[in-house]
Amino acid sequence: MKGTAVMDETPMEARGSPLDFDVLVEGEQAALLRLARRLVWDGEEARDLVQSALADAYEKRHTLKDPKAGPAWLRRILVSRAMGLLRRRRVWNVVREVLDLGPAPQPSPEERFAGAERWRAFGRALRTLPAQQATAFSLRYLEGLDLDAIADAMNIGRGTVRIHLYRALQKLKAADALQFQGDTP
Repeated sequence: MKGTAVMDETPMEARGSPLDFDVLVEGEQAALLRLARRLVWDGEEARDLVQSALADAYEKRHTLKDPKAGPAWLRRILVSRAMGLLRRRRVWNVVREVLDLGPAPQPSPEERFAGAERWRAFGRALRTLPAQQATAFSLRYLEGLDLDAIADAMNIGRGTVRIHLYRALQKLKAADALQFQGDTP
């Protein structure tokens, strides 16, 4: 019947629990901040990135059908924002060099920590990677996600994740940014 509203008589419990956004954010905020720091390598930028990703998530919270998928959904939003930021940053660094606007900003206090030279060298090498390779590497080897979770977070296929990881590892090995035993970190 056209134009007739149909009432869903299924009890709320049978349809699944509604998303409690505050509980989801409280449970995932620390992990999101850690992930953002590993993606952008700057504490302040990471906090801004998480805040804007959570604002986006709040606006789109009604689109999440399964509350159990909330953590992966938040990661996907954060990764998407981070990749956009990394692309813009790379463009700005090229413009800065072309226009000779001077050196990039000084490293953060975390980067100045005593004995962190090796970590800084690794971070520099990771930042030279294309955004998707750096993101895949960070999610796999720094966050410990499996290939399926990375594919879901980056919204790409599992095979594509494997390609990005392989290329990232090859470039980091060539830049001598990885020193480990065996073939993978």
